[in-house]
Amino acid sequence: MCGIAGIAFQDPSRPARQAVLTRMTAIMRHRGPDGEGYHLAPGIGLGMCRLSIIDTITGDQPMANETGSVVVICDGEIYNYLELRERLLPRGHHLRTRSDVEVIAHLYEDDPDGFLRELRGMFALALWDARMRRLLLVRDRLGIKPLHYAITAEGLVFGSELKAVLASGAVAPSRDGRALRELFALGFVRAPRTMVAEVRRLLPGQWLRFESGKVTTGRYWDVTFPARRDYDRSIGADAWAALLRDGLTEAVRLHLRSDVPVGAWLSGGVDSSAVTALASRELGQPLPTFSLGFDDPAVDEMSGCRTLDVFPEYRLQSHRVQCGAEHAELLGKSVWHREQPFGLGVAIPRLLLSALAAKHVKVVLAGEGADEILGGYPWYGADRVLSLLAGWPAPVRALVGRVLARRWPGAGRILAGPQTLDLERFATLIGSAGRQVPQDLFVLADGEPEELKLPDVFRSWHPFAQLQYLDIKLRLADSVIPHIDRPSMAHSLEVRVPFLDHVLVELCSAVPPWVKMRGLREKHVLRRAMQGILPAEICWRKKIALSAPTRDLLAGARLWEREARSHGPFASACVARLVAQHRQGRADHGRLLLLIGTTLAWEEQFLRIPRSIEP
Repeated sequence: MCGIAGIAFQDPSRPARQAVLTRMTAIMRHRGPDGEGYHLAPGIGLGMCRLSIIDTITGDQPMANETGSVVVICDGEIYNYLELRERLLPRGHHLRTRSDVEVIAHLYEDDPDGFLRELRGMFALALWDARMRRLLLVRDRLGIKPLHYAITAEGLVFGSELKAVLASGAVAPSRDGRALRELFALGFVRAPRTMVAEVRRLLPGQWLRFESGKVTTGRYWDVTFPARRDYDRSIGADAWAALLRDGLTEAVRLHLRSDVPVGAWLSGGVDSSAVTALASRELGQPLPTFSLGFDDPAVDEMSGCRTLDVFPEYRLQSHRVQCGAEHAELLGKSVWHREQPFGLGVAIPRLLLSALAAKHVKVVLAGEGADEILGGYPWYGADRVLSLLAGWPAPVRALVGRVLARRWPGAGRILAGPQTLDLERFATLIGSAGRQVPQDLFVLADGEPEELKLPDVFRSWHPFAQLQYLDIKLRLADSVIPHIDRPSMAHSLEVRVPFLDHVLVELCSAVPPWVKMRGLREKHVLRRAMQGILPAEICWRKKIALSAPTRDLLAGARLWEREARSHGPFASACVARLVAQHRQGRADHGRLLLLIGTTLAWEEQFLRIPRSIEP
């Protein structure tokens, strides 16, 4: 695990300056405080800062093959590196370390076009082929690790984080107005865009090649689903549960590979409890767990329910941290590490949880990803129920929506919007469209979010699978995962997500929707799989989504109020109106005001101050 950065020049003879690479890696030292390494040659410069997890003694990067013609830097972990080593050694390869990264260089030697298919893990890597004078950038299949880049007149610059690319000095940053509009429409910015117009992100499962001054990109993996009529009906629900249990057990076993202590993030839900229980069973020794609570009982999922750490048979070492309004002071730090404005208050609680875990371990396992690969969010049930009304005339749907709105405010918007799944319906289902952004909020004029590109076979899938695809490709990669990676790496903590092992994801994509959700019981197949492993009260507990006291955080930060008079993308009169309505209790603009405030804070940090200075 580390932060990676580099520069490749159009001019193959131009030397890279280590001072620039040092500046790029130093600004993200939090990702790798244990060491640093560089590779400089005509036309290329690579740098990294290392968090030592596997082979802590000889595993320093960059890594190279025997001749030094292939050089690799990698952020993340290759979980099947031991199996890959055993396959490489009989082929005559000489591996000098026990590092998981070294196998990448040798796999590339054997099969430059197909080596990525062999890798099982979370990774963002850069590979320099000196013989071909080719730079290859790659992001893992689910986008667990980030990778940013910018194409300039002089070449290509890249880094794990946006701030590393800006620290290169190769880019004069400006706000991407279209990305800002998308942020307020969806709650996040879709890759490849970032909030900086000149910087892009690699997509999950994508590679980028820079060779002879030209840039090409391609996909090496994408999640897919059977056609609606092609699900295997010969496999019963119990058999699917057994397959899921075996698949998750294997994924957890691989994710426990580490030369440093490992712990687990634990909540009251079935996802993190499943990972924790299986990890404890695999280790055969006490496992440290880290849990998050809130002063506000309305958003505290730990309140009033027993969690796995109170059951002595699991031998868990429990550690807990409480989040309150006083932690609003961390909002600026949250924006700095998230590198994007946000309207959900989970960034601060995740910083607190990561800080707690980092005092005890370097690695934790987490339960994120289960809701995406098994369809566990509330909008799956909502879509199932409301899609029954899709064929009704629009006036009738509107009437039903008004009736339902008394107890289900989002129903009216869903029924009034598109009835086939597209970006607008997806945004409405997940609640983003509920922000009701005022027309006069922005003082800039930019277009609406770009059209959603879907696979040719998308419409042949079951509606449940279509929704899963958008969850995995959009919300997971661009919202959920960054809220894991950035707060954890801010404290030099590696978070591993076994549910996002791509082999397990492919297994779950074959599970029929009616097995994943029984009636309106979300993740029924996972609950069935964990019977006998988890206590029944946890196994069958109703889902409680991670939330945060946005109102308390706003009250503590006063961020929108401080910045409302500043010059920026927002109309001050509109912001003042929203603040007044929110204060007087006439409307709850908490998420919208948090988006406004964090946008202004982001501009201060990334567009207006020296990029090498952390707040």
